[in-house]
Amino acid sequence: MTLPAVDTWDVRGVKGPKYKVGPNCSNPHCRKVAEHAHHIIRRTALGGAYDWVEIEGVLYANKTGLCPGCHDDVTGLGGGHKAAIRLIDGLFIWCLVSAVEAFVEYLPVAPIEPQPPTPEGLQEDSSADPDACPTCGQVKRRRKEPGTPRRRRKTWLVKVPDEHDENGAEVLDSLVDNLVPLVPNSDSSSSGRYYVLVPVLAYALMDSERFVTTMKGVGG
Repeated sequence: MTLPAVDTWDVRGVKGPKYKVGPNCSNPHCRKVAEHAHHIIRRTALGGAYDWVEIEGVLYANKTGLCPGCHDDVTGLGGGHKAAIRLIDGLFIWCLVSAVEAFVEYLPVAPIEPQPPTPEGLQEDSSADPDACPTCGQVKRRRKEPGTPRRRRKTWLVKVPDEHDENGAEVLDSLVDNLVPLVPNSDSSSSGRYYVLVPVLAYALMDSERFVTTMKGVGG
């Protein structure tokens, strides 16, 4: 679980423009490829996966790109929390973590690079392509001509664990959200997740031997 970025309770998730993270890890001493779109303020603190947060009345983007190793360090998945991202004087700072029993000490290293975007910055950096999104630069899907029938859709359900130690829905949400920036035409909506799952499963099937080897020992 991600450590808190702020000590105040005056934090809430808000809706805002979409944006990309990466391409490099934002740990200032790393720079590996960012494979995870990490939510700085964790979902459980906001009641959902919000890409924007309001902290004491100030709006901040809530995602940053991290490599797998640095992502494990801030979430504790690598055997305990080794790092955290803290908001200090209006900047998100990469910090080392020192824990003694229930007390956590944050040792500031340097600002993460790049800093999460601002709404104003996204508008300035928008693509000149008339079909591109004015906030993230991605080319929008073209609307169908009037009278074109909409694609039929159905819901495909998966039952997942719902326990204190394993919240299956939260695990899947996190995995899909982290892959969305890497997969064209995908998003975190109920229909957009299809465009994440299909290429990922197809990729595993195309290189099934390597997939099986990689997965050995996973899950106990």
